[in-house]
Amino acid sequence: MNKLIMGFVLVATVMYGNTVWAARPDNGVSRVACVKPRFSKMLPAHKSEVEPGSAFSFVASKQLDLYTLTIKLKDTEVNDYQVKNKNTFYKVSGTFPDSVKGKWARVHIRGVSKQGGSGCFTNGGWLLKIKGDDSEVTP
Repeated sequence: MNKLIMGFVLVATVMYGNTVWAARPDNGVSRVACVKPRFSKMLPAHKSEVEPGSAFSFVASKQLDLYTLTIKLKDTEVNDYQVKNKNTFYKVSGTFPDSVKGKWARVHIRGVSKQGGSGCFTNGGWLLKIKGDDSEVTP
């Protein structure tokens, strides 16, 4: 009977101990390395002067979770874009909104990694001069 109780205690301890150990954030097992997505080959080139509504493109690494990709021109959300899977990378292309003109505007790109959780992300982008009525530029 004593061996049966000791066996039960041993099994319960191992089961409970492994559960707690696996849930600890510092054990190294439950952690996933953060591999941040990369953005490159931005077109039009940095500091180019472009027309409102111009086409753009860039390359994103395969670490990118496509559902988290956001693109903004200045503070305006860019919704007109497509993503093509090229096996080892993603090719993102689209057109900028017509509403942003006559301003220097930064293209903001943000994406979260497929691995590493929401804290594993990259912010990228580049600067463009948007042609248009320069009187709209505010200091």
